[in-house]
Parts: sequence; structure tokens; C-alpha cells
Amino acid sequence: MKSADTSSILSWQEILEPVRPELERVEHRFRAELVSSVPEVTAIGQYLQVSGGKRLRPALLLLAAKTFGEVRPAAITLGAVVEMIHTATLVHDDVIDGADRRRGRPSTNSRWGNHTSVLAGDWLYMQAFRLALQERNFHVLDILIELTQMMVEGELIQWGMIGRLDLTEAEHLDLVYRKTACLFGACTRLGAVLAGQDSQTEELMAEYGRNLGMAFQLVDDLLDFTASEEVLGKPVGSDLREGKITLPLIYLLDRCTAQEQAKIAKVMEERAFQSVAWEDLLDLIRRYKTPERVKQRARLYSQEALQCLETLPDSSNKRALLALPDLIVDRQN
Repeated sequence: MKSADTSSILSWQEILEPVRPELERVEHRFRAELVSSVPEVTAIGQYLQVSGGKRLRPALLLLAAKTFGEVRPAAITLGAVVEMIHTATLVHDDVIDGADRRRGRPSTNSRWGNHTSVLAGDWLYMQAFRLALQERNFHVLDILIELTQMMVEGELIQWGMIGRLDLTEAEHLDLVYRKTACLFGACTRLGAVLAGQDSQTEELMAEYGRNLGMAFQLVDDLLDFTASEEVLGKPVGSDLREGKITLPLIYLLDRCTAQEQAKIAKVMEERAFQSVAWEDLLDLIRRYKTPERVKQRARLYSQEALQCLETLPDSSNKRALLALPDLIVDRQN
């Protein structure tokens, strides 16, 4: 299925337009639920909320739900829930990675320390499940529990992959699914569940989200090499310095010479661009047309996402979902 003719010219703000009022309610709920009796938790929560982000995950849930009718109050609650889960993973990831910056600002661990940040992330997880439990919907809880387990397993698997130059494409794609795509899939699946859709439609929406999430993360992997620090909001080349082999490097290692592979291995060993310059690595990436290969792989996922929407009724919400894959693959941050 080809994307809609208008998808290439729709901006992120235009895509959000069908659910803007509902997304504002999610933001209000998200902010209100970040208040704790422990001042440090409230301070971190407010800091993270102000840091913002596109709120892509609650937007996906709302667009999926509204494609089938009016948005119920439960969708607002669960929009806040998925954003809390996402935020908790970011806090924990920054601690594990020793990151200094997130979205152009100091990371929570660099401001409050690892110990406080880990506990704040735990609190966010528990707060998310407390909210979800209020809906008294076991199917929703099953989805969220499976999601959280998958994401934690992904983090553990990634830790075991650090420094592995022999990582395969299949192994990396499985990791991408666990760490990113399963959350996207849960969001669109929850939207269908809350709209009372049957199991077949529910699975189609989940598959749409999973494919969208795969495309999103592959582009994210690429931007770590091709974007500027100002646009990215964090230092470029962070993945390689942290010992993470992502799809751009897997493709590069597959094509470059043994001498060039040794340069990549040296960066991994030093966890810095000391013996090998950053520009030298970028030159290799461009020479072997790595960005084109990664973009092509991401577009395959985006096309698979679009196929999941073929049977949905036409609406502004469906058109927004149709436009998202192109926007995600072509994004610059």
C-alpha cells in the first residue's frame, strides 16, 4: 500500500490536529500524576514533563482509538500511562548508559545522581500501573505487563550485547522490537481495545504500531551518526561510545575492509574518538552508503505499517496514521 499523497507534506503538528484536544488532556493528567509526597520525585517528574518530547506514544493511542469513534476517558488515562512508562524507561536508560544529556538538557542522573534517578524511574513505573489499575480492565493490564516485561528483557539483552562487533542484523532487530517497537504496538493496540474493536482489528492496529516503532528506532540509530548535536539534543556518536552496535554499524561492518573494521573496533575499545577521528567514521558511513541502506530497511517497515490500515474506515485520524510512517522515516530529530 502506498502512503497518501498528502503524507509527504504533513507536519507533525498537522498529524496531531485530529487529537489535539485529547492530547492536551493527557498532558494535564500526566503532569498532575507526577506529584509525589517525596519532593525529589516531584522535582524529577516536573523536570521530565517540562522537557517534553513529541508525546508520540499517547498520540498513537489516541489516534487509534479515535479512528473507531469518540475517545473515552479511559484513553486519556492510558495515554498518560504509556507516557509514564516511556519516561521511566528513559530515566533508567540514562542511568545505565551514563548519559549526560537528554533532549538538549542535563539528564536526570547527571542532576540528581544515579541512586535517586533509578528510584524515581521505579516510582514512575508504579504510578503508571496504579493509574492503569483504576480502569479495572484485565486485558489492558495484560498488555501493559507483557509490554513492561518485554522492555526490561530488552535492556538486559542489550547489556549482554555491549561491545559485540559480531552482532547480527536479526539480533539487533529483535532488540529494537523489545526496547522500542513493542511500546508503539501496545499504544495502538490499546487504542483499539478501548474502542471496543474485535481481536482481529486489535492485532492489525498492534502490528501497525510495531512496524512504525521499528522504523522509528532504525532512523534513530542512523541519526546518532548523521544528525548534529544541536538537532539531536544529545552528543552524536553516543551509541558507539557506549559500546552499542546498531544497524548502521552492522551494515558498515558487513561491507568495509578488515583495516576499516579495526578502526571501528578501536573506537569500541577506547569508548571514545581518540585514535580514530569522528570524521573518519562518518566518511566510512557515507562511502559505503550506509544511510541509504538503513533508510531502505526503515521504509520496508513503514510500508508494512501502512498495509495494516487498508481495511480501516476513512477519517482524519486514519489519514494521520497514514502520514506518520513517511514523517518518521524522513525526520531529522
